[in-house]
Amino acid sequence: MSLSASVIKTKQVPHELLEPAQSWLDRGAWTHGWPSDKSVPFGHWNLDITNSGHLNTIDVVQLLPEVFKPIWEFLRPKDPQGNNLENTTLIRSYANKHTYGTEGYPHVDTTRPSDHTCVIYLNKKWEAQWGGETTFYNPSKTEIINAVLPKYGRAITFPGTVPHCARALSRICPEVRTTLMFKFAIDLKAMYPVEDVLKGFITDLGAFQKPHKNGSLADHLLRVYGLMKSAGANDTLAIAGGLHSIYGTSAYQNACLPLDSKDVENVFGPEVDRLVRLFCKLKRPADLAPNRDDKCTPLSEEDLFFMRCIEAANLYDQGEIDRNPHLKAFVEKVRRGENIIDGA
Repeated sequence: MSLSASVIKTKQVPHELLEPAQSWLDRGAWTHGWPSDKSVPFGHWNLDITNSGHLNTIDVVQLLPEVFKPIWEFLRPKDPQGNNLENTTLIRSYANKHTYGTEGYPHVDTTRPSDHTCVIYLNKKWEAQWGGETTFYNPSKTEIINAVLPKYGRAITFPGTVPHCARALSRICPEVRTTLMFKFAIDLKAMYPVEDVLKGFITDLGAFQKPHKNGSLADHLLRVYGLMKSAGANDTLAIAGGLHSIYGTSAYQNACLPLDSKDVENVFGPEVDRLVRLFCKLKRPADLAPNRDDKCTPLSEEDLFFMRCIEAANLYDQGEIDRNPHLKAFVEKVRRGENIIDGA
């Protein structure tokens, strides 16, 4: 699952960091035939800097030539205070060259949601009429959703699961389009606001194409997430609310994911996945009523509270909270900040 290409991050690499690296690349042993899409029998020029495969998960910083390490340190993701984010793993580094006739083709760099790509443009001069822009597509590759023109030192970072392509150079282009790549893995929630991760995730599931009351399923899920955050829910509970029906529920059968999927756990963690799966199993409204009995789904007091929070936001968004006086009273207690875990 990927984030939308709207979360592309752009930085300008200082020229003094690039020049030693460019000298190293000029002396390198480039090879021709590296494919951007393995299903297409055409390739471009490539120089593999770290000699690590596309499925590598081991940090390769020690394999970087010294001239590239300052660039990586400059580009490495930082927290708001400017400190390097923890759990960042450099997994590959290489450079590409494209000439007229060696265009790229739409592809993704990875299927792992934690993997990211950083592309640095190394041509000191570039004109728009030469082509060569990097284009980004929606998951089905039916629409272009973003495009970036080469500019010296411009670095763009994006999720490796977003389809993209180095567009062909025009016949009047006198340059060799040269790019330097760093590919790294990082916790998504550390790099992006959690709402961006959630929106990208449900977009890839096709939730914007699934109908629901008052819009698409994605509209409903994102509104439920917003309601829960507004009520003070932590990220774990709010995300579970924002994903509450992707496995289907007793009331909504149009599931986005099969029950054997690991996607939610891989992206958001096991606790979010547990809460979403628990909600999908509920027999509503009986399981959340005040007069629960032995026929109801077994729930701890804490889980009962969590499930009532999600259901309250779910009904509130659909304008149906008045039809459930118990949950309406529950919402009022939440808004007043009362202790409602016991006897909710």
